[in-house]
Amino acid sequence: MRQVSNFGKLIWSVLILVLASNQLTFAQTDPQPNPNQSQARELANNPNAALHDKLAKYLTGTKWTGQFMIDGQDESKTEHYEILLAEKNEVGDFWNLIARIKYGDHDKTLPLPPIEIKFADKTPVITIDRVTFPGFGTFDARVLIRKGKYAGTWAHSGGKGGHLFGTIEKMDPEEVKAKTDQLKEKPNDEDKHDEDKHDEDKHDEDKPKDGRQDGQ
Repeated sequence: MRQVSNFGKLIWSVLILVLASNQLTFAQTDPQPNPNQSQARELANNPNAALHDKLAKYLTGTKWTGQFMIDGQDESKTEHYEILLAEKNEVGDFWNLIARIKYGDHDKTLPLPPIEIKFADKTPVITIDRVTFPGFGTFDARVLIRKGKYAGTWAHSGGKGGHLFGTIEKMDPEEVKAKTDQLKEKPNDEDKHDEDKHDEDKHDEDKPKDGRQDGQ
């Protein structure tokens, strides 16, 4: 009977040692972080995160070359845009863009006001509702981006409007960097906005040939 009792104690001792060893192993082994966990959480909180990341890479360093037309006129006019940097704003569907806008007698590179870009399923649509661009005026627009092309409508606060369309191409990365660095070196003068407004008014009065200006 004593042998059975001693054998039972031996079994219990072995079980205790095994359990203690397992607890020590679990305590010393930290769970390995899953590199996809943060991405999964981000996607759960923002289902469009992947689309935003893809669009930022697609838009940054692009050259847009196309035509715009004015309602009631048969002749189209040339327009050029360059997006040097595209970053998703923290607010809603807004984006921060550094861009060059060139048409008619206008040619300016500047950080744009926050621009809304919405998605129709997976297709980005630039959505502009009465946004004022310093030196250019106030515009409404809807521009769809698809497979290296863009197309849409535009309207100026002066009453003119029409269609626009063209192609999108990637720029040379060195050119993009040079232009971005050059923009950063320019002085950030608060009076610049007043100068831009003056330039806009001057174009309205002195440049009647440009169809996108007010008063035409």
